[in-house]
Amino acid sequence: MRVEGVTASRFSSFLPLGLLVAAFLAAKPESPQSEIWTFVSIPDFLNFDIEYPQKGWEDALGFIVGSMKREDPAFAMVAGDLVMGHWGTKKEEINKWADKYYPGWVQRFRDHGLKVYAALGDHEIRDNPWRGATADAVPFYKDAFRRHLKMPLNGPDHMKGTAFYWVHKNALFVSVDVFEKGKSNQGEIAAGVTGKQLEWFEKVLSENGPKADHIIVMGHTPVLRPVRTYSSSGMLTVQGRDSDFWKAMVKHGVDLYLCGEVHAVTCTQRDGIQQIAHGGLIGRTTKPNYLLVTVHKDRLELDLKEIELINGEGRLWQKNKSKGPWDIITITAERKKQGFTSIGKVTINKEEGDKKFETRTGFFIEKNNPK
Repeated sequence: MRVEGVTASRFSSFLPLGLLVAAFLAAKPESPQSEIWTFVSIPDFLNFDIEYPQKGWEDALGFIVGSMKREDPAFAMVAGDLVMGHWGTKKEEINKWADKYYPGWVQRFRDHGLKVYAALGDHEIRDNPWRGATADAVPFYKDAFRRHLKMPLNGPDHMKGTAFYWVHKNALFVSVDVFEKGKSNQGEIAAGVTGKQLEWFEKVLSENGPKADHIIVMGHTPVLRPVRTYSSSGMLTVQGRDSDFWKAMVKHGVDLYLCGEVHAVTCTQRDGIQQIAHGGLIGRTTKPNYLLVTVHKDRLELDLKEIELINGEGRLWQKNKSKGPWDIITITAERKKQGFTSIGKVTINKEEGDKKFETRTGFFIEKNNPK
């Protein structure tokens, strides 16, 4: 490097040491831990068996995914229900339909340059309830999800690719598989994180949590209740706030629990954890939403955003489903110009050591959520 014909090394000899140190510190890039970065969350995207491209849908879907991309996120998180998944109970049939619909789902994000982390939802394992042959088919469905979504294989031995974790910059992320064998009102599946998965979950949090500024957990079913529901069975995590799963999150200082299933927005804060149940169900709802999270070293800034759709009048065919989604979804030019609008904000501030939930608006105001 030369400065007006003088080499940098010679030029530096003319400067006081203090100025050289100050110049060096000013030029030094920020460490990864102090960078400001973003990610987005959109559960229940799409919750139907949708092709790519899908006639009558792509203009609207392109705008929705493109809007998330314009937030410049490191990745998108989808807390389950990618497909409709009513694909029968035979392994060959399940694989046939998985091979038809999962590749397009993955490619849509890829074509927009968006990395995606997806959790398992009930529609990835045929939909509830699970009894008899339906329960017996769950491993086939999980294998298909694992094969196509290619999530990290660092989960417990019996849930490789359906429970996993990753670290990005100064944050730890854990995605759990809440669909465990058990007994519940949903048959032979009980929504929760117990046994070997809970042991793995606590180990991940204890080994990686202390090194992270923030901890975010993703699972399909809400833990805290009540929650709003729309066109949903409203499946919830067994035992809720009294579950060992929730207690483990409290113990290890989890900041966010992101979930879907209910196709409606409820934002509940308890025990220092912000649960956000939200998402899409595009093709049924007229107001899909996504969550933008801006990550700082000492705080998380959350902004829940929504847009209005106009649905068609016909229906798309779905296997083993009498009432499919609308055949056309539209976003008007005027609404595109306006873009997604905020329906709630909150800042999780840790600047002074204690966690504080500040500047709440919209759905993050406690009185705006069901009691």
